[in-house]
Amino acid sequence: MKLIFFLIAFCLVSIRVYFNWSGRDKEKRGFAESDMVIKSDNFYEEINYSGKFQLSDDETSFKSISPGGYFKFRKNDIKVKAESNLRGEIDYTIYDGNNNLPMDEQGKLVVGQAIKEMIIWGYDANDRMERVYHKGGARALLNEVDSMKTDQMKVLYLNRLFAIDSLLPNYLPFIIKKIASMSSDQDKVDFLSKIPGAQLKNQQTDSAYFEIIKGIGSDMDRANLFQKMIDKGLIAGPYYDSLLVLISGMGSDIDKTNLYKKLIGQKDLKEAQWIKLQDKISLLGSDFDKTNLLVELAPKMPLTDAVKLNYQKAAKTLGNDNDYGRAMRAIQ
Repeated sequence: MKLIFFLIAFCLVSIRVYFNWSGRDKEKRGFAESDMVIKSDNFYEEINYSGKFQLSDDETSFKSISPGGYFKFRKNDIKVKAESNLRGEIDYTIYDGNNNLPMDEQGKLVVGQAIKEMIIWGYDANDRMERVYHKGGARALLNEVDSMKTDQMKVLYLNRLFAIDSLLPNYLPFIIKKIASMSSDQDKVDFLSKIPGAQLKNQQTDSAYFEIIKGIGSDMDRANLFQKMIDKGLIAGPYYDSLLVLISGMGSDIDKTNLYKKLIGQKDLKEAQWIKLQDKISLLGSDFDKTNLLVELAPKMPLTDAVKLNYQKAAKTLGNDNDYGRAMRAIQ
């Protein structure tokens, strides 16, 4: 009995391993599969394919489909089916929503549109991306980002663009605009964090950068990005003022406190920037956090008359004498 159970278990493991390696082997041989359906009240799209495909150079038709392979597409009433027999001959069935079409000029147009959908949903993504780059360079890659249907595909293309060392100075403003089109705040944060501080030096780039930040809805994602910006030294000059405004607009006093603390540790702040930071700290709801920040700020700020006077103003917003006294003793 034990031997029987052992043999059954061995067979199950063997089958699982076989299918696992079978799938990997298909990928290595260029074998592609998809089974995708997207539907809503007034929309239906389905893409199914299995086999090894070679597209025409203009990506509007199939040069070949491996024997037994197929491509099936439906978008609302439009339907396309391309099947390869055992000799590799491709048979097409095309319906444009009104009529069955032969593989003539109009039929080829419908097939081309179906193949385009196949591509923008991710078919042969990595290899195709390299072909696009070698054929048209960075500009061609950049143009493809908007046509991609999913953030996952956009991420793939944007990562490839970031890998081109010579690209950023000229293309960064355009890349940032592509980042703005993504739906995931986390993806936006990840990409904005990759931008070198040295590249944020022109008005077009800065404007696009901070517009994306304003559109990030999650305080957690914002706080994460702001901390990376401060750590990378992106708060000098006008960046400091813009970042201070964005931090003050966050909903969580905990996040504000942590970020203000980081800003206090920055070097070479100007008098006006110290005053603005004091003003923002004075608006915190917690006297405990407010007092601690003022005490930490006091020995680092320049002791000019304007800065000291504004500090005293911020200290007066504290609600009890003990906290006020502690804050004032910090500048004596």
